[in-house]
Amino acid sequence: MNVVTTRIHPDEPAYGLYEGPKGGRWIQRVFVLRGDRIAKFETDCGPASDFPDATEIIYASYGDDSVGQLQELAERDRHSDKWAKRRKEMQAESTLIKDILRQEEEMMEVRRNRSHFGPLVSTQRIDFPREAVEERRQNARNRRNRT
Repeated sequence: MNVVTTRIHPDEPAYGLYEGPKGGRWIQRVFVLRGDRIAKFETDCGPASDFPDATEIIYASYGDDSVGQLQELAERDRHSDKWAKRRKEMQAESTLIKDILRQEEEMMEVRRNRSHFGPLVSTQRIDFPREAVEERRQNARNRRNRT
């Protein structure tokens, strides 16, 4: 559990910073080192709709950087569209959803086309060709006949 603080100083050592949406608002949480405890300071930056290209981000510092340094990085990234462009680029390149849909369609076909065996009927389906079954059966028979 974190201690909540009401003020922070830009030169204070920071443990980390988080920025992201919370309840329709864009929130910045700064975690600072106060003695042997971590204290949390929260700032409301405004409605999340004001930052359409902002990406939720976490900066870990563990006391190496100051509060001012982390806030400066967060301010820069909040108004930058670099990560939004990268996210859109990766989504455009991704074939994951197409591949999953194609795989599901194939599996539905497999489930629909079950094998049928009975008198005068022998249909092997489910993505395994009948010729391969016949070839294996012939090879097994030939091996038995040789011995």
